Amino acid sequence: MDDKDIVKIFLDTQEWSTFECKRAAIEPAKLLETAVAFANTEGGYTVVGLEDPSKAGGNKRLLGISENLDNISEFLKLLEKEIEPPLILWGKFELDITNVNGQPDKLFVVSVKKSNDVHSLKRGDTFVRKGRQNVKIGSTEIMRLKYEKGAIKFESEKSSITSLEELDMSLLNLYKKDTFGEGLDDWQFLKDNGLAVGQSGKFELTKAGVLLFGKNPSVVLKNKCGIKISHYYGTKPSHTGKPNFVTRPFTVEGPLLKQIEQAIEYFRNIVKNSPPKLSGASFNPTFLVPEWAFQEAITNAVIHRNYFVQDDIQVRFFDDRVEIESPGTYPGHITVENIRTERFARNPLILRTLNRFQIAPNLDIGEGVDRMFKVMKEQNLYEPLFFPPTIRPNSVLLFLLNIQKVEYWDTVGKYLDKNYRITNKVAREITSVHDILKMSRLLHNWVEKGLLEKIGKAKKDCYYRKPGQEIPKGLFSKGGDNKTEKGGLLP
Repeated sequence: MDDKDIVKIFLDTQEWSTFECKRAAIEPAKLLETAVAFANTEGGYTVVGLEDPSKAGGNKRLLGISENLDNISEFLKLLEKEIEPPLILWGKFELDITNVNGQPDKLFVVSVKKSNDVHSLKRGDTFVRKGRQNVKIGSTEIMRLKYEKGAIKFESEKSSITSLEELDMSLLNLYKKDTFGEGLDDWQFLKDNGLAVGQSGKFELTKAGVLLFGKNPSVVLKNKCGIKISHYYGTKPSHTGKPNFVTRPFTVEGPLLKQIEQAIEYFRNIVKNSPPKLSGASFNPTFLVPEWAFQEAITNAVIHRNYFVQDDIQVRFFDDRVEIESPGTYPGHITVENIRTERFARNPLILRTLNRFQIAPNLDIGEGVDRMFKVMKEQNLYEPLFFPPTIRPNSVLLFLLNIQKVEYWDTVGKYLDKNYRITNKVAREITSVHDILKMSRLLHNWVEKGLLEKIGKAKKDCYYRKPGQEIPKGLFSKGGDNKTEKGGLLP
């Protein structure tokens, strides 16, 4: 991909939560606010020397950085010195252009990756990205953001519970047996495992201790921390007339391990009772989502959700999909793009404890999400669909589609992973589907299933992308003086 190709992508991209363009004449402090907002939200690109699309069109936007080179230098100095804690994961590169005056010039591009920390300007202001705006947030929102990122651990806080009577002792004894802790004092054992605090014979459970072993954590912590299960006939809820519930929605409460087990048991009953369908010479179940994929999804939701948020995990069963929605957005530096390869634990105590049971629902070897993709593929089902925060701002929403995959999707999906947008013409070229109407039907079908979203209405300007997808992190391979942990351009 050469400079002209990258510039064309930038010209075609509207400003939004992960992309901003500014003239070089802008105050360097304003660019700094965007860098902080990107780091605190989902990361993004700032292109300096490119006019706002609302003020000019096409190549007339190519003003270049010659308009004010000193501002670029000043911005880089501020980026190094005026952010607390300092940004680590960011990169920069330049693109050669011909500006509106017909002169050789450059665009200056800064990429900032989503951070595990909450960053502020040293003058005290903290910003997040909402739509195309940098929004200053106050102390309450900063605190919420710290819980969201995992910078503050809800699970490690004291619960005010000082009696073991609130615990499921049979489950605690099982855990002690599985971890060779039999015979140890209960309170000392809990403290040694980060599930209680105290000294001199006075102990208090941490919130992780209550969540993992409390008889009913929702009651004790006065917080919604269960799993709400809703099961519908058809492919969408009915909001008029009689509700289309298969069973009345119910909430699973109790220790986290038992919540996971009960949710999996309900899943098994759905598979067992799904009406068979004739396929060839044999009957096969109509509910095809593999149990292991659901187990991984619900376990991840329980382990990685934000327990500071007052809400239950929502599990919704439909004929064509299972939806798992967990409170709180993606933790730390995790994004839709890197979720298969990166790891970050918002609740490491909960993760560790569940993993140490002999009947652990999680392997904790860093392959869970990736394996979920693989087992869905083995069943010829569509890959798990994680929705980005631009579509679901305050939760992690996952679809496991109960739909046999159309063979052309692999080709289209892989193309989108690398190129992030596709047109009907390109889709026909890479799939060898020569009929424009057939490809239109396929694209429309994928939009209906939630696999794609259509951007633009006019045929010549219309294209498709994965839901909420912005310019993929790492799409560009430009070199330069990039500041990263491992080298290379970020995000």
